[in-house]
Amino acid sequence: MDLPLRAPLPRLRRGRLSSSNERIAWLNEQYSPSRTAHDFNGSIQLYKAGTDAARAAITGSRHRVLAYGAPPSNRIECFLPRSEGIPGGARRGAPIFAFLHGGWWQDLSIDYAAAPAVALTDAGAIYASIGYTLTPAVGLREIVAEVSAALTTIAANATGMGGDPRRIVLAGHSAGAHLAAAQLTALTPEAPRRTAAGLLLIGGAYDLGPIAESYVNEKVRMSEGDAAELSPALLAPLHDVPVKIRVGEEEPEEFHRNAALLLERWAPALSAIDSAALSGRDHFDVLDELADPHGRLYADALELLGIPLQRAAVRP
Repeated sequence: MDLPLRAPLPRLRRGRLSSSNERIAWLNEQYSPSRTAHDFNGSIQLYKAGTDAARAAITGSRHRVLAYGAPPSNRIECFLPRSEGIPGGARRGAPIFAFLHGGWWQDLSIDYAAAPAVALTDAGAIYASIGYTLTPAVGLREIVAEVSAALTTIAANATGMGGDPRRIVLAGHSAGAHLAAAQLTALTPEAPRRTAAGLLLIGGAYDLGPIAESYVNEKVRMSEGDAAELSPALLAPLHDVPVKIRVGEEEPEEFHRNAALLLERWAPALSAIDSAALSGRDHFDVLDELADPHGRLYADALELLGIPLQRAAVRP
């Protein structure tokens, strides 16, 4: 079942130095979801093992790597569905699921981002894992621009991969959810906003002010002004596409607040936006629901991709 999203930022005890220290300590804890995860190391290992398995299973003409910039990180790893059973052996018009990994803009890579590829290509979609340069080598504004360029590259190459450039669903987890949401705002050029046909945002941060006060900012290096300008929850969506906001039930409350805030701010401008918390899931194992054909996120992805769900029920 869907669980209610918790919204309010707790009112911390007011004082002088102790109040400031208490707030920072609380924010550091909130934005360290590994501390409360069921098995943080196990989840990261599963991300890597799932990606390795996808690379082993999807090879040859079904596996392509696109470059959208000079840095080695500016790569998009694409996994294509099978052509068998499709008239003429073609994959024309396949929807594309583009995914952005998390890691607070400073960790992980596409080597940890393709665990859902087998399940989604089996369903008939192209799975595109987008890499990007990490902080502190570049700033967050530059990463947002890189993702914009990546989306443009996916759209330009879609037909050649048997995909439909009008059916690109953009998804992201954690920091990747922030980057995905940013693509619908004035932070990016017009083309990517038109390209994304829907967003699936998982465990994201959309109000960056509190993050700028936390340990995360040691490498991201946002100013107070940067945090405000780069917060999707403080910006209007400029293109009306379906948006699904998801968070694990057991994620820290700041992630629930971020989800609720984005829903509140974006709902007046969008005709189809919803949010839900996934029962029993934390910040990291929530992605298991995307790689599992019985998972809630898998069902969300297929709905956005326009692929019929070929089973009777999905776990809550």
